[in-house]
Amino acid sequence: MKVRYLIVGAGISGCAAARLLQLRGDEDFFILEAEGEPGGLCRTRRIGPHVLDIGGGHFFCTRYPEVREFVFAHLPEQEFRLWDRVSKIEIEGETIDYPIEFNLWQLSPGKGRRYLESALRTGEVEGQAPPASFAEWIRWRLGTEIAENYMLPYNRKLWGVEPEEMDVDWLAKTPRVDTGAIRESFLLRDSLRSRMPSHERFYYPREGGFQRIFDAISAPVANRISLRDPLRTLERRDGVWRVNGAIDAEVVISTVPWSTVHAAEEGDPRLREHLARLRCTSLVVSLHEESYDHHWHWLYRPDESLRHHREFFIHNFAPHSATGGVYRETHGQRWRGDEGEVFSYLNPIAYPIPVRGHAAAVGEVAGHYAAQRLYGLGRWGQHQYFNSDVCIREAMRLVAGLP
Repeated sequence: MKVRYLIVGAGISGCAAARLLQLRGDEDFFILEAEGEPGGLCRTRRIGPHVLDIGGGHFFCTRYPEVREFVFAHLPEQEFRLWDRVSKIEIEGETIDYPIEFNLWQLSPGKGRRYLESALRTGEVEGQAPPASFAEWIRWRLGTEIAENYMLPYNRKLWGVEPEEMDVDWLAKTPRVDTGAIRESFLLRDSLRSRMPSHERFYYPREGGFQRIFDAISAPVANRISLRDPLRTLERRDGVWRVNGAIDAEVVISTVPWSTVHAAEEGDPRLREHLARLRCTSLVVSLHEESYDHHWHWLYRPDESLRHHREFFIHNFAPHSATGGVYRETHGQRWRGDEGEVFSYLNPIAYPIPVRGHAAAVGEVAGHYAAQRLYGLGRWGQHQYFNSDVCIREAMRLVAGLP
C-alpha cells in the first residue's frame, strides 16, 4: 500500500487530523490503531445504568473559536447541555469552591486568615526570582499554606513523582497572581467567578458521554482506520517511510509516545537520553455507586491518605446517567482495587509528566523526526498535557502546514 499520509493512533488527535485532511480535499491517508476500537482517552462505556468516560474527566470547552466551530459542525450545539462549572476542593477537612485563591473566605475564620496572609506574602509578591523546580515555584507563586496543603500533595498524587523533579516551563503562561483580587474576594466573601482561570462553563453531550464528540468527528474517516494494527516497524528509505513492512508513506503523523516510534525504527541511540525524560503516568478510572445530594461536578482531593486524587458526580453533568454514580481518578501506582468499585479501567498512559528537561528533550526528538517528515501531534506526539480542544487545534495547525 502507498499513501501520502500515514497517521499512527486513532484517538482525538489522529482522527481530527484525518478529518481535517479530508475536509481540505486530501483523501490519501490511512490510520493505524493498536487497540480494537478507536477513541483513546475519549472513550465512554455504559456500565449498567451509568455513563462512564473511561479516559477520565473530559468536558468540552475551548477558547478557540475555530475549534468550537469544528466540533459543532460535527455534533450540533443543541446536542449538548451547557453547565456553569461547580468544582470543589477538599482541604484540611473542609470543602470550598475552586479556585482556592478566590475562596479562602469559605474556610473557617482562623484557617482562612492564615491562608490569606500566606497568599499575600509570596516570593512573587516580594519580587524574588522564579525558582526552577515546580515545588518551589508553587510556594513562590501561591504561598506556603496553599502549596503544602493542596497543590503539592495533589500533584504528587496526580503525577506519581515528587514535585521537586518537575519543571516549571509548562507553567510559563499562567497569569501572575492578583493579590488585590484575592484580598477583595476575602473581604467581600465573593468568589469572583468572572476571574476563574479556565473552564468557567463547559459542554457535555445530552446523550451518551464524551465519546459522542469523538464519534461525530471520526465517523467520516472510520473506513480508513485499521484496528489491532500497532506500529511495529518503521524504516526510512528512498525518501518515504516503510511502515510495518507493508505501507509506504510520504508523511507520517504520530500521536503515540515517542518511545514507540523510536523502538519501531530501532532509531538513533543518541536519542535515548532524551526519550528517558519523556515519562508518562497511568490512570485508573473507577465507578462507584454512592448517594449524594449536592450539585457539584467534581471534587479535588489532595489528602494523601486517600488513593484517588479527583472524583466526579456523573448525574450532575449527565442527567441521563443514573443517580448515585461517582467515578474516581487514581494514579495507576496508587490503585489497589478494594474500595467497593463497580467497575474499573486502567489507562496505561494518561498524562505526560513535565519532569525537568522534558521540553528540551521532546524538542530534540521531534526535531530529529520532523526533518524526515514524521511529525508528532497531540498529547504524546508533542508531550504536553493537552485537553481535547487543544489536540484539535494542534491538528489544525499541523494540517495547515502540510504540503
